[in-house]
Amino acid sequence: MKNIIIAFSFLMLTGCGILEEANNSLTYVEEMTEYLNEAEQFTNDFQGLVEDAAADPSAIDTLESRLKEMKTEIQEVNDLTPPQLADNLHQQVLEYNGRALEGIDRALVEIDKGEGQISELKDLEIVNTFNQLQDLKSNLESLKQ
Repeated sequence: MKNIIIAFSFLMLTGCGILEEANNSLTYVEEMTEYLNEAEQFTNDFQGLVEDAAADPSAIDTLESRLKEMKTEIQEVNDLTPPQLADNLHQQVLEYNGRALEGIDRALVEIDKGEGQISELKDLEIVNTFNQLQDLKSNLESLKQ
């Protein structure tokens, strides 16, 4: 009888661990999907924001605000703890995010200095990096299964 209870307890603990890992994976996938959608929207909006800011100095605040929002989003994603299944994917995201943060920081410095042409900000690697990040969506989708 003791053996049956021990075996049942072991199965319950193991099952709970598997269930917890599945829940963590699902939560991670949902958060990453939301982030990738936000990054895609940022990419779609970025050139227009830069063009507006170049044409109208009052639009610089909107551009700066959007850059800071995206920076916060990136930092939140970097702080996620991925499930074991997504470790490699998360490492790739961290690499892309590092490059995007560098570009955002450079853009914010240029805006703060008020020197140079705002229109040149669109040449930073931010958009390319976020486009490359979108390539990871299919990998993320495979984690749902």
